[in-house]
Amino acid sequence: MWFKEDLYTENRFIGLFQIGLQEFFHLIFVLFNYIPNAFQQDVWGLTIEEKVGITLYRLGHGTSYNTVGHVFNLGKATAYQVSRSMVQAILEALHDSTIIFPAADEIEKWAEIKEAFRQRQGIRNIIGAIDGTHIPIITPTNDQWNAYVNRKGWHSTISQCIVDGNGNFCNVYGSLPGLVHDSRIFRKSQIGQDLINGVAIFPVDCLLIGDSGYSSRLPILVPSQNPQNKEGSHFNKIHFSTR
Repeated sequence: MWFKEDLYTENRFIGLFQIGLQEFFHLIFVLFNYIPNAFQQDVWGLTIEEKVGITLYRLGHGTSYNTVGHVFNLGKATAYQVSRSMVQAILEALHDSTIIFPAADEIEKWAEIKEAFRQRQGIRNIIGAIDGTHIPIITPTNDQWNAYVNRKGWHSTISQCIVDGNGNFCNVYGSLPGLVHDSRIFRKSQIGQDLINGVAIFPVDCLLIGDSGYSSRLPILVPSQNPQNKEGSHFNKIHFSTR
């Protein structure tokens, strides 16, 4: 099979699929209960290993389904259907057990996250880095296509993500048109609404860290606006490298 270990070095495999061989086979193991007849070839003659590889390649490179089909010797429609079905299976299998925002009273967990952030540049009491991320998409064919043109001039959707001190996702919200600003998606998110309304979703001495698009009146540490001295410039430098 195309994924056999003797065909790929670890680095080459990661370059193609964004995860190592061990993680690849672990993902397959996790997905078995979420894919009908996982031990058999499907209607396209594909094994679960091949479908996972196709999907990871598509997600990792953001290429068109035409390109994915060419790489794996599939039709465009098959590449689309395989990717769509596998993404759904991955979400069902991993979302609730992988993307977890700790409860406010999980003190030990918050302490671990704070320490991981502190080790970066010494900023204390940070429990999450928040930002919007743009995901490239093919130009929509409907009348709303211009709403998906982001500020950099290409088509995307935008999601709000929070990661912990080790870069693990602990909250993801939305898939809005790329034109939407970070501040708007924040206001629409449950976490944003909770913070605006003063709901204690994490310990009172803790902060998220984000860019200047977020309000400093909320428990979010933002960079100094137009620093006038070395201290302000230094703070912005370590702020940037922390998040």
